[in-house]
Amino acid sequence: MKEKMSFKYILQIVIAFAVFWILDFVFHYFGVGESNFYYLSKFGNAVIFSVLWFLAFQYKEHWKKIVYSFIFGTWISSYYLLASYSGFVQYFGIPARYTPPPFVIGGIYLSPILWWFFHAGAFYLGIVISELLDKKK
Repeated sequence: MKEKMSFKYILQIVIAFAVFWILDFVFHYFGVGESNFYYLSKFGNAVIFSVLWFLAFQYKEHWKKIVYSFIFGTWISSYYLLASYSGFVQYFGIPARYTPPPFVIGGIYLSPILWWFFHAGAFYLGIVISELLDKKK
């Protein structure tokens, strides 16, 4: 840990995960709708990755933030596809879809690859916004 755990770190973690999760929730809610498992798993994964970023990494270089965000985007996109649509969680009685729903915003069907970029970008935005707290010393 780079510094002692402080209120600033907790606030940064909350901001980073909240920016990602709220953006993801809003886009999925209006674009396709999803199961509660989907929203809860995204919530938990966003918290874990935010905590990891601020307690273990927290680099100042933007390219490292982008790489970490794409690792997160890859994990979150792959995790849900494998966990839910493969039938894994349904085997344990958790209600979730068996196939990815079509994602439509304004009558335009979006490719699943765009969600990988969206997840990475939304998490990156959360990191950048949360780091604005460092600028206000």
